[in-house]
Amino acid sequence: MPFEPQRFVHAANIRLDVPVSVHFSEQLTDELRHALEDATLTSFDSVVVTCIDRKVDFLLLSGNVFLEADRSLRARLTLLNGFRKLKAKQILVFVLPGDADPAEAWRSIPELPDNVTVCYSSSPEPEILARNNRVITTVTVSMWYGETDAFGIRVIGRSEDGQEPFRIGIVSKAKYDESRRMAALSSSTEDEFLKVAIGQPTENSLASDADVDQQPQSSVENTSTAAETTAEYEAGFRDHINQLMTEGRLNYVAFMGELDRLTLTLESGRVHCPGTTQPRSQLEAESGQCSLVQVDTAGKTTIEEINTSAVDWKNIDLNVDTDATLNSSLKQMKSLLLQQPRSKSDRIWAVRWTVRGPLPVLHDFMESDLELTVAVELEELQVDGRIIRLVHQVRTLPDPWEVPEKESLGQQYADLLTEDAIVSRRRLMNLVRKDTSLSDGWRQRFVELVAGVDRERILARMRIEGADWFVSDLKDLLPDFDDYDEDILQDEAVEEYGLTGDHAEAAGETAVAILTEVAAEDAGMPQGETDAEHETDADHEEDEIE
Repeated sequence: MPFEPQRFVHAANIRLDVPVSVHFSEQLTDELRHALEDATLTSFDSVVVTCIDRKVDFLLLSGNVFLEADRSLRARLTLLNGFRKLKAKQILVFVLPGDADPAEAWRSIPELPDNVTVCYSSSPEPEILARNNRVITTVTVSMWYGETDAFGIRVIGRSEDGQEPFRIGIVSKAKYDESRRMAALSSSTEDEFLKVAIGQPTENSLASDADVDQQPQSSVENTSTAAETTAEYEAGFRDHINQLMTEGRLNYVAFMGELDRLTLTLESGRVHCPGTTQPRSQLEAESGQCSLVQVDTAGKTTIEEINTSAVDWKNIDLNVDTDATLNSSLKQMKSLLLQQPRSKSDRIWAVRWTVRGPLPVLHDFMESDLELTVAVELEELQVDGRIIRLVHQVRTLPDPWEVPEKESLGQQYADLLTEDAIVSRRRLMNLVRKDTSLSDGWRQRFVELVAGVDRERILARMRIEGADWFVSDLKDLLPDFDDYDEDILQDEAVEEYGLTGDHAEAAGETAVAILTEVAAEDAGMPQGETDAEHETDADHEEDEIE
């Protein structure tokens, strides 16, 4: 039996007392405001409850538990209260400080319970968890640990009875980048020493005093900024993790500094980031989690996702027909809500509806204040003997429409409004990044603006405004099923979409204007200052591919 069976909860990026941002279609009540302000505190309570309910051996917190810059008293009190609850159940806590909660911040917290161990990088010794006078787990932020060799250097020791501790370490891209810079510095220094030793002039000695200011700062900087593709960087980072786990004989590595949930299975063991326990907005994730990690006697780890977020985001599509009414649509919405996955930690759902259907029907819905009606009629959801508070955002996306005059300018416009005709966020982002004329400040502003682009909402606006321009009576846009059936049975060649001449310039200006206006409206800011609130699934996939 090389390992002692054990289980622990791994949580990260709790960010206690950081507010959560959701879209509101109704007035914010005090109750709802307090619930949003307390969301990260509530999510930490869920982590503590999970530890107790699952009877874990310890809780592993890997970075950004709180934001030291905020100096939040509520964050510290919540933290200490949770630690004391775990101490009452004899559950240990191992803390791996992160960027937002550095080691100095943890040292300044008074009266940490004795079940809490903060792992400091200044200590080469690993922190340990013992059971029956046997070390079953070690946790460290330093690579070298174990027994001391003849030179006093810490190395990995092996167990005499064959049973090894389950070794936990950390890795981050920030530390990887730092190690590469140090390697480049070492290489550069060695080259300089070699040149001096054999009497060759160095690069700096060849330059006159007048040329010193014209030269790059150092060869180290040139090395670290050499052209490198994303694939090459990721491959190098993976090799770095493999080397770290092999040399340190690590079985489990906490991947720090990331908000996305991630698991890598390597020959040595598992690399895992649990994500965040409570997303601050839908841009981070639709829900927050911690991870329940179980280790068997062979050292095999299984990772179970546990929902801990008090505020979850739901994206739901509603398709309406030509005979749909507001009442029937509300019933459909309630039915769709009941089908959504839910967890014990849920307190609030921020629901974004995309209502699709014929433009005349959607126009009647908007005239009847659809969003306000949904907010009033679907204020809360009663399930499993508890109440989930609902906040809504409703957007409408009209179906492609046709006008009776097939050769008219209006029909030509309608034929061009396909989803493929709207430029993707990825292409816009590449355009911004490649523009060398932009300063860093303006580039960041444009990146934030592009990140908030909602392609479907732009498409909806173009279809709605196009109907205002070319259609006198919206009822003419109700589908004619006889003509529609005849059209779809014809196997016609599809022409490449695109505009030429004056039409192209006008359509391009319209799309850019709507894009900027919609992105700014989403954040409730003037144009150029959007807060990047929404994204579509298609764009999310494109971002991942990029």
